[in-house]
Amino acid sequence: MKIWADYLQENGTLKNKLGITEDEKLHAVEYNTSAIQQKFIRQNNYVLPDGYHLTGKDVTELKRINAALLGDIYDWAGHYREVDFNKTADGVVTHFHPVMLFGNAEWDIQRQLTDFATLPADKQVVATALGNLVTEINMFHPFREGNGRTLRVFTEVLAWQKGFRLDFTQEQQDAYMTASIQDEPVLMAAVFLKILK
Repeated sequence: MKIWADYLQENGTLKNKLGITEDEKLHAVEYNTSAIQQKFIRQNNYVLPDGYHLTGKDVTELKRINAALLGDIYDWAGHYREVDFNKTADGVVTHFHPVMLFGNAEWDIQRQLTDFATLPADKQVVATALGNLVTEINMFHPFREGNGRTLRVFTEVLAWQKGFRLDFTQEQQDAYMTASIQDEPVLMAAVFLKILK
């Protein structure tokens, strides 16, 4: 099992394929690279660069998306993290699923995805289901980096599966982040009710 230091260079910057040693530069390259990949995936109707067509019906598609977004930068892209993880935002500490429970989390998300595929294309029903799913996947937080971006693409695929697209305003983006931080499916569902178009 890895420890956090295994992901880092001596100065604390994430190890990467590009040999970048400055944290700010790595962050900028990572952001730009993943943004280009996200645009590519959207423009190609959710077909990944390797030709795989995303369906939103299989939890392992999260790995495929993460690899597509960050695979040019990190060796571990597309692989679940091997260390436990928590994050502090606005003074709130969030403890994500421990690695030893990943099998349970994956099984539960897959069950929800299977149920989601059978739902009618009703905006209220889809928004409620997405509120639950997104909150659950947020808590899974399976990757060392890129969880939010990976989940955004996957959520777009889920909406697309039901004939919707997501239309985020800045206000709704802020509401989405609040619902994520509070780990609150009802708040998240309310966001989706407004952004599903």
